[in-house]
Amino acid sequence: MGKNYKYKWLRAYAKIQARPKAHWSTTVAWIGTTMLLFGPYLLQYKIGFILNCVGIVLLTPQVWRHKQWNLVFLNIVSSTGYLLQILNII
Repeated sequence: MGKNYKYKWLRAYAKIQARPKAHWSTTVAWIGTTMLLFGPYLLQYKIGFILNCVGIVLLTPQVWRHKQWNLVFLNIVSSTGYLLQILNII
């Protein structure tokens, strides 16, 4: 139970500190995904369209970074549609 047990917590802490930090687009995408989680249930109100529009816009940097151009185009079209709905144009 000597030295090996004594510094086990220190090795575990060092492993946690050695992990690479997440890219900012990943963090923003998590926020966008959370908005998209609640948005569809609130589509009967204007806040639902706002949550969906902002959520899709927040997902776009991550798919741009990964060069998934079909999803970038889909996000732009979807967010434009939600924005038009927010502004009562359609």
